[in-house]
Amino acid sequence: MTFESFVDVAGRMYDEIPQAFREGLTGVTVEREARGHATLSGIWTMGECVTDQWPDPTGGIGDTRSEIILYHGSFREIAEGDPLFEWKAELWETVLHEILHHREAAAAEDGLDLFDWAVDQNYRRVSGLEFDPFFHRLLPRDSEGLVRLDGETFVDVSAGRTDTMVAFRWRGIDWSVRIPLEASVLWARVRNLAGGRLWLIAERRSPWWRRLARDRSVELWEMDRRALPLPPT
Repeated sequence: MTFESFVDVAGRMYDEIPQAFREGLTGVTVEREARGHATLSGIWTMGECVTDQWPDPTGGIGDTRSEIILYHGSFREIAEGDPLFEWKAELWETVLHEILHHREAAAAEDGLDLFDWAVDQNYRRVSGLEFDPFFHRLLPRDSEGLVRLDGETFVDVSAGRTDTMVAFRWRGIDWSVRIPLEASVLWARVRNLAGGRLWLIAERRSPWWRRLARDRSVELWEMDRRALPLPPT
């Protein structure tokens, strides 16, 4: 999609959004260049919401104004590497995503910012970079209490200080996985469930005095494990 066509489509999409959802937005600006992710190489920022706030006379949240900026070059970079890239669908998703950022800023909420941060952490994990081992806890859970992202499922379990086995439920069946006694936090890929796209995150409970320590850095263990079905009770 050419720059001129991109500007035209983005403008028409913005105009189709009900005015009530555009309150406080000054409009959409399209930049020609690509914008790389601030910390992750090879990742392109497709859009962002630039927000300014002016407090009211009491010191509370007053007027919130935002501008949506779209980067045509970033869309182009992604499209060149993906023959199935759908320009209009991705443009709609980006515009709506940035509007949600604006509405959260106006309501003094940060749920979407936290979600975006968690997605970045998952990318770092997949790329073999250092990541926060508890990022998945910021993502929404489904009706089964599981976190799902990009085709993978994350299950949280807690282990006692001397436990070498932890149990969890998957699709109505109770399973167990062996964990090293030395591991305080373990990311275990369960090889024989969900096609190997199920991750068990086991956190070992610490004594109370360690939970109060200023330095609570943990050593992260990552390994493959095979789950065994537990006998019915």
